[in-house]
Amino acid sequence: MYNNLLSGHVKVPLANRIYRFFFISALVIIFTLGCMWGAINLLLIGLEGSFHGIDYSWVLAHGHAMVFGFVGLFIMGFSFQAIPRYTGITLWRPRLALSALPLMITGILLQAWAHVIAPRPPYLLLGVAAGGLQLVAVAIFVLVVVRTLRGTHVRRNNDGFIYAALGWFLLAAIINPIIFSLFESAGTEEEFLFNVSSFNIPYRDIQTLGIAVVMILGMSLHILPHAYGFREPSSRWRKFLLWGVNGAILFGVISFTAGMTTGVHWWHAANGISYIILLVAAIGTPIQFRLFRRVPEGSDRSLKFIRAAYLWFIVAMLLLAFGPYYMFGIYLPMTGGENPFSHAYFGAYRHALTVGFIMMMIVGVSSKVVPIFSGIDIRKTNSLWAVFILLNLGNAWRIISQITTDFFPQAFGVIGISGFIELTALGLWGYELIKNIQAGKRMHTYQP
Repeated sequence: MYNNLLSGHVKVPLANRIYRFFFISALVIIFTLGCMWGAINLLLIGLEGSFHGIDYSWVLAHGHAMVFGFVGLFIMGFSFQAIPRYTGITLWRPRLALSALPLMITGILLQAWAHVIAPRPPYLLLGVAAGGLQLVAVAIFVLVVVRTLRGTHVRRNNDGFIYAALGWFLLAAIINPIIFSLFESAGTEEEFLFNVSSFNIPYRDIQTLGIAVVMILGMSLHILPHAYGFREPSSRWRKFLLWGVNGAILFGVISFTAGMTTGVHWWHAANGISYIILLVAAIGTPIQFRLFRRVPEGSDRSLKFIRAAYLWFIVAMLLLAFGPYYMFGIYLPMTGGENPFSHAYFGAYRHALTVGFIMMMIVGVSSKVVPIFSGIDIRKTNSLWAVFILLNLGNAWRIISQITTDFFPQAFGVIGISGFIELTALGLWGYELIKNIQAGKRMHTYQP
């Protein structure tokens, strides 16, 4: 330590700064393969006037980069940093934890490239190899978090959510190369359409609902009462969230896949049960927290994002639950189509969930914890009102204009703007995030 002081630097343990590497990598992903590519794809869709106006492999590559790259890396970085802090224990093998990062990044890049070049060789080899690298990275993440949690004998009320999210993450990583092969190696257009329609929705549910939503609900059980002073949900409600939400996701995945692969429509009717459970969870959780009561102490720039996120969660689950009626009662009669599935409507639901809830929570929580991790007074940081307004505006614009395209093709002319509104919001947030991380690095420099 004395030599460090003489050199002007205090050595910070890797476990206390590991989040920086994951957060910064997630930002790089979102401004390349993630939101940037998504905004370009949406612009091209608007110019073509059709959701089929771009290569579907681009959509798959972008979606995977967003979920595993942006959301996945943020979950990893946050878990490695926050779980040891609020449990009062040390992160198990920080260097092993950090090794997951290059594996994950390499896998995501290789898989994106494999999607782009498919069906030209060696797309399949690249795709399967990329899936293997990501599986190893996720397995390391799961191992480190589990061993860290087992370092304490104190049982926390959100442990079950963390273990469940880890299970969904591992399952998604195992399925990933299989899904890649099913989508990109289809021999005919009919086989491709069958594979995508049968397996894409349940796979994305595992990623978005299983990994992200379950982890967010679990972390909320700790963060919202302890960091903001909100009411802690009852034990009965916590059990409902844990078993009800995870059960609904599992049943939804099984019933949808069974309905598509067997042709037995009763499976699809039964799938509505999972929609209702998820809607009840979305409405009841902020009520349990009393999320919208005044909080004079602990109220800061992050709280508006968290409150907005839970409102978007309700909107997303309302869209999901209302979906069957929309498809059969509105979409088919008004359009005269034969296929009772609206890509525009379901995409709007997905966007309400991924950007409205998941991304909004990431922005909000990171705006709270990064200054804390960096030793910065959050009251002296940027209020992020521009980020808040633009992100909500872009999300609402996208959802409304996307559903409108079902009935008025002219809406394609404005849909592309929403992606760049969101990209601007995330750019402002990313700049602030990097600035706080850099400030934290400087504060860990000894000033003689």
